[in-house]
Amino acid sequence: MSHADITTEIALSLQHEALTIATAESCTVGGVCARLGSIVGASTYLRGGIVAYQTPLKVELLGLPSQLIEQHGVVSEAVALGMARGARKCLHADIGVGTTGIAGPAGGSPECPVGTIWIAVSRAHPEGERIRTKKLHLDGDRAHNISEAIDQALQLVRELT
Repeated sequence: MSHADITTEIALSLQHEALTIATAESCTVGGVCARLGSIVGASTYLRGGIVAYQTPLKVELLGLPSQLIEQHGVVSEAVALGMARGARKCLHADIGVGTTGIAGPAGGSPECPVGTIWIAVSRAHPEGERIRTKKLHLDGDRAHNISEAIDQALQLVRELT
């Protein structure tokens, strides 16, 4: 299935269920939001996106506790999920997407090498929050790693719509 087909499928599902979505992105630099907004009629489901590339913005804009980042590291499941929840809350959406990671080519460490990316999707639901998270270990160049992270984030959204 192509990028456009997956995005269209998500858009139709969001519209059919009258759901809204928002993103909080770091390593994908707004790419998830851009892909969701590329479909005609996106204003019916896309609330917006926050690119919180620098760590202080994750705290200031998305409400992540600095202790959470200190305890788990900025590239972690906890931070990705906090970003997804922050996007939902800040932008008043039903679904939030969070991405954080190291796209490369620099910035990695032995504990968190280049290509390590965490994605989280949080959906408000009457029976309780539904979440999906995924850790990626990518080995492409920066453009490939970003593109793959966007694709994987949209796959997680697809699972919750």
